[in-house]
Amino acid sequence: MDCRQFLEELSNYLDGEVTTGIREAVQEHIAFCHKCEVIYNSTRRTLEIITDCGQQTYVLPEDVSQRLYARLRARFKASA
Repeated sequence: MDCRQFLEELSNYLDGEVTTGIREAVQEHIAFCHKCEVIYNSTRRTLEIITDCGQQTYVLPEDVSQRLYARLRARFKASA
């Protein structure tokens, strides 16, 4: 799994909606990729904070989500 694939699977991984193979690939990737580990930990912690604040569900509008992932992908390409 590369960084692009990690970003594509992150939401599903955090929701527990991936196959065993994808779950293992994500875990292996974040074990050696510091950038993706930081993204994973930050995203996971943010979701925990939101949940602790009483907001049970929050879904980004599709256009916002797409722009966010596009910027993350661009940043990875620029730093590679």
